[in-house]
Amino acid sequence: MNLAIWSEQLLRLSGSVGGPKFYPHLASLLQLLGDFDELLILRFNTEQPPELRWQSQASEGDNLTLYLDKAYVLDPFYKAGAHQGQQGFFRLQALIEDGERAFQDYYNSYFRYLKVVDEMGYLIQTESGFIHIEFANFEDNAGFSAELAQQLHELFPLIDQLVVEHEGCLTQSNSPQALDARRHAVLIDDFQRLFASSVCTPREHEVVLLMLQGYPVKTIARQLECSLETVKMHRKKIYVKLGIGSQPELLALFIDILAGAVHPITEDPVLSYLEHRGEVKKIS
Repeated sequence: MNLAIWSEQLLRLSGSVGGPKFYPHLASLLQLLGDFDELLILRFNTEQPPELRWQSQASEGDNLTLYLDKAYVLDPFYKAGAHQGQQGFFRLQALIEDGERAFQDYYNSYFRYLKVVDEMGYLIQTESGFIHIEFANFEDNAGFSAELAQQLHELFPLIDQLVVEHEGCLTQSNSPQALDARRHAVLIDDFQRLFASSVCTPREHEVVLLMLQGYPVKTIARQLECSLETVKMHRKKIYVKLGIGSQPELLALFIDILAGAVHPITEDPVLSYLEHRGEVKKIS
């Protein structure tokens, strides 16, 4: 890396804080460190859907629109930033519990239609939410080197300071668009809370919600303080009631129904889906 070019780009970035060129300059600075198949910068707010602040390039077959609309709620990086308040530099595997690899493989193939071989990124907490900067390599390239990961890790304090300062300069909007965004957030919360609640027993519903987070049977059993066989029994009944045969199919069903959901969500969204298929099932 050429130190003169790095210094020049850093000065350009510092001078763009609060302006429209901040994130393009930030992306250019980060790309000096190495080659990434994809570099995304996303802004998350608990009351709004995510905003795409920067994308290095639109990849063929990419389904980023679906991700930004609703599917982001299953992203391990989103859950770490929004629900756990984590910040720093992370490699994907650090955010995924043992046994969740199958879930992540499904996540990548279903939402992005791309095979991600390695993913890492920043989580930067701000006053109004958090910023996620994602670096990804796809199947035609190797994973990221430990040296590159270490460089990005060491750079976090500087990037964090600049991003927080930039976001603090941006004004918050009370426009109709902002109100629509808050309505969107309520829709997501209600959809998750009510999904399969009417067709499953309360205990089965707990299992459904944990499965949607990608947890394997062992983790679900530990969290619910029951045996593996009990969880497997609940899982079998859930599959029968929903007309599916696997956890990936459950995730696909969740996203397919969520993609067509409209505000307000006042009942289990699975009901209308099953009614459309002529397969309404009572709690049993």
